[in-house]
Amino acid sequence: MSEVVELVRDNLNEYISDDELLVVFGTPYCHKCLELKPYLYELPDILTVVIVNCERHIKSMKYMPGGIERYPTIGLYNKGYFIKEVDTNLILTKQFK
Repeated sequence: MSEVVELVRDNLNEYISDDELLVVFGTPYCHKCLELKPYLYELPDILTVVIVNCERHIKSMKYMPGGIERYPTIGLYNKGYFIKEVDTNLILTKQFK
């Protein structure tokens, strides 16, 4: 099971340099975000998963290149570098590795 962190403070900067980081940008009222949440715990151990509440953690949103156009938006990072945006359906269908 992956380590899943739900930000309490606007401190994504403390996690962004992790080796393998998956950041889920969403909101508490987003149905797809709520559907996705249990699947995040089933991801490989190598990943750290951080959930960002975009209504409360405005500063952390700057880490998504090109901005956030929809919820959830998921970014994959490696040691502080943005690698790619991840399709939500890959996680829901357990095809993301």
